[in-house]
Amino acid sequence: MASNAQVTSLENDTILTTEIPELVKKSQETNFPYGFVREWSIDRGTTIGNAAPLSYRATFSENSSTHNKYATYLPNGMLFYQSEFLEPELIPSNIVVKTNAEFDNYTIENANLITMFNPKREIYSVKVRDQAMVQMAYFTIDGVQIPMKDLPEELLVFKY
Repeated sequence: MASNAQVTSLENDTILTTEIPELVKKSQETNFPYGFVREWSIDRGTTIGNAAPLSYRATFSENSSTHNKYATYLPNGMLFYQSEFLEPELIPSNIVVKTNAEFDNYTIENANLITMFNPKREIYSVKVRDQAMVQMAYFTIDGVQIPMKDLPEELLVFKY
């Protein structure tokens, strides 16, 4: 007897707050006491069924802002990384200058400031476009470009 299984990505499926483990909710409250969570999502990777969650993600804002931030947690409540969406005008000038030098025919669309916590480090992920061609560039907070092969492995495993 043969059967076929479908593998479907369940990345960032929205879930109810009541489905979030208490350790994860408590970690969110502790790390971002002035944050208002707009949405919770779950990443189970690319398997279907009762696979254990890889991570939980909170979409939130702080201090009555409408500006979204994202925090990703492991199931044990450990804050893995935080990501903040930045419109082009909010990207630091040193990152803009370096991006424009590396991608002179491209337009900067936006960026994410990603703060990783183990060990602590900050990375700018900049999205650039030349008509239909879209690329990502990665920089340290000092504006040093990070080649894709040198990115922390966690950024490739967990989608920010």
